[in-house]
Amino acid sequence: MNPNYVVKKSMVASISLWLILFCWLIIPLIVQIARIVAARCYTIEFYDDRVVTKSGVLNKQEKQTVFAGVYAVTVNKSLFGSMFNYGDIAVDCPGVWDIDTKAISNPEGLKHYLEGKITSRGMTNIIYN
Repeated sequence: MNPNYVVKKSMVASISLWLILFCWLIIPLIVQIARIVAARCYTIEFYDDRVVTKSGVLNKQEKQTVFAGVYAVTVNKSLFGSMFNYGDIAVDCPGVWDIDTKAISNPEGLKHYLEGKITSRGMTNIIYN
């Protein structure tokens, strides 16, 4: 089954100014390359009933979470995030949202997808009680 929506981490967000300044040193260069590769290997796949997170370069990890719906979605972008189209997504949903949605590419696309999944379940109890 193919996912409804796929999210990837932004490689630009993993670049650090201090690591660029000291890239002539071998250790910051290795750390910078490792951060870029790790960001490239992180994906979030949205299905109708679940969310699958895949990460890892050598140690592959896959985590499945039940997708029960969304109450609200917020996008936070920095100046560089606006320039290079990456940002953080804050999701208000039933239970705990333990999926890392920081520094993802095209946060507006994910926001529009999640806004289509907004549910009013539980909100009627708040209004009438």
